Amino acid sequence: MSKIKIYDAIMGSGKTHDAIERMKMYLKEDRPFIYITPFLDEISRVKNALNDDRIFSPLSPSEDGAGKYESEDHLVDDCGNIDLNASKNYKYLNKRAQFLKMAAQGKNIITTHSLFKNLNRSDFKLFKDYVLILDEVISPMDIYKIGAIDIGILQEQDLIIIDNITNEVSFINDEYNDPAFRDIKKLCGKSSVYFLDKYFFVWVFPIEIFKEFKEVQILTYLFNGSLMSAYFKMHDVEYKIIANDDKIELLNIKAILAIYEGRSNEIVGSNSFSKTWIGNLSKRNAKKIEDTTSNVFKRVFKTKSRENAFTTFKESRTKLSGGGYSKGFIPINARASNDYRHKKSMAYLGNRFFKPQQINFFKEKGIVLDEDLWAVSELIQWVWRGCIRDGKEMNLFIPSYRMRTLLYKWLDGEYSRRTSKILIENS
Repeated sequence: MSKIKIYDAIMGSGKTHDAIERMKMYLKEDRPFIYITPFLDEISRVKNALNDDRIFSPLSPSEDGAGKYESEDHLVDDCGNIDLNASKNYKYLNKRAQFLKMAAQGKNIITTHSLFKNLNRSDFKLFKDYVLILDEVISPMDIYKIGAIDIGILQEQDLIIIDNITNEVSFINDEYNDPAFRDIKKLCGKSSVYFLDKYFFVWVFPIEIFKEFKEVQILTYLFNGSLMSAYFKMHDVEYKIIANDDKIELLNIKAILAIYEGRSNEIVGSNSFSKTWIGNLSKRNAKKIEDTTSNVFKRVFKTKSRENAFTTFKESRTKLSGGGYSKGFIPINARASNDYRHKKSMAYLGNRFFKPQQINFFKEKGIVLDEDLWAVSELIQWVWRGCIRDGKEMNLFIPSYRMRTLLYKWLDGEYSRRTSKILIENS
């Protein structure tokens, strides 16, 4: 039986509530757990729900009691590894050091995605007795553009070697401490790094950490469209999806989600509203989109500006901000936030695609990413920031033909059927 369980259920179905109930049981049984959440403010919410003084969280230096451990020293080497048995006396620890110290002591821990992703390959030995509960998937890879010339220098100076079969990069000069390539040495020391497409290094989260946990629980929706699903397949890691039938939920959403259909959707093409497409827009055409979006909010949806929200790619926020909605920006990758539940009308000015390097990296490993499933899961998460999360009627403007089509397919249950097939294959 796989020790990695994917709780794959639609937003608002109670995944976090159920996880909290499981953590209460673990507290009674003295089973240590680590709960990882996307946002800092969720830490307090979950800790309050558990209401137990045996739960700890790493604190930043500005917070009271941050990292205070008497007569303890945590020396950090060039790769970010921490010696838990060092002899000197340091009173304050950074958040990562606090996290590792708590794990070494077997404490129950709640912390964030960003801190969890900062773990090193050598840290895995601390987690063998733990249950990991990961609220939402993490991105298990980061792409770094190094450049062909610098990669050539690294090889010529015998600083790195690149495996001819796997393309894995190893930093082989332990004595190197110059500033020029110090970050690359540190990167290679933290986890697996791969060479890709002449110019790029790809950092991959250390799989040893997931393998070491006694049990892993991931709370998400449409998991098989995620990079994390591909990451597990790349490492031949088995997982079991626990999913509920969402037909009734989809019918309820369909009844309260008013998707705009009209002349303002005239822009067609599979790439329209992609990051590159928007980036290449002239000022004149960007102004047309602003005016069109403003008109939909004012004359079709007829909602107040404080009730309106929009998104686009971070780089294009100013470019597509128009009257009546510019102050309602919500990041295109927003999820697990309740801050926007008062928004009654929303405009999604984007079209999501994987980065070419992400596609090429997994293709080299024999894995094909499901770009449409990922795109619709990202769209749904963003839409769910609005008032629809409370079961209230909501308006939605999606001028991208591709994203609008994907949303309709999801509402018709197409991706639920696809997930059900994969569920049978992985059970």
